[in-house]
Amino acid sequence: MAENKPKVATACMCGCSGCHMSFLDVDEFVKDLAELVEFQSSHVIMDVKEIEKVDIGIMEGTITNDENVEVAKKMRENCDILVAWGDCACFGGIMTMRNFEKVDKILEECYLEKSDEESVVPDDELIPTLTDKAKGLDEIIDVDVYIPGCPPSADVIRYGLEKLLEGEIPKLDKDKLRY
Repeated sequence: MAENKPKVATACMCGCSGCHMSFLDVDEFVKDLAELVEFQSSHVIMDVKEIEKVDIGIMEGTITNDENVEVAKKMRENCDILVAWGDCACFGGIMTMRNFEKVDKILEECYLEKSDEESVVPDDELIPTLTDKAKGLDEIIDVDVYIPGCPPSADVIRYGLEKLLEGEIPKLDKDKLRY
């Protein structure tokens, strides 16, 4: 791989991974993109979880637990330009509906009140602790580029990536936005 290729990493917080699926819908542009950039990590392209120093970091999903906070901060520390992909990353998305109740109440309802059998609220050090509120990325870290949509269309994702590779911040007018 050429030394001068921009390095890219993607990460997914809490969500459906629909933005990454929409990214794969750019079809042959994925192949072209692989010639233009060096992917360091991306859960849909490779099994690499460690976020190294990259030029462009792309994140989708809502911040809902302490592990998401750690990953977001690590991505921010290790990228020059951070992109929030999709409504969850940009605005918090549907996951913020849980913000109307306290986390303990939600867990009790899900595991104790709605269970068909005797159950307990899981409490294991391997399970990330939920944050008090579900949040969009910019409530935790600085975001440089917003590409909203649920999910953003493949055309908008391609446009955003092309502009970033041209050294520009993508400007999304009303024709490119979809909700």
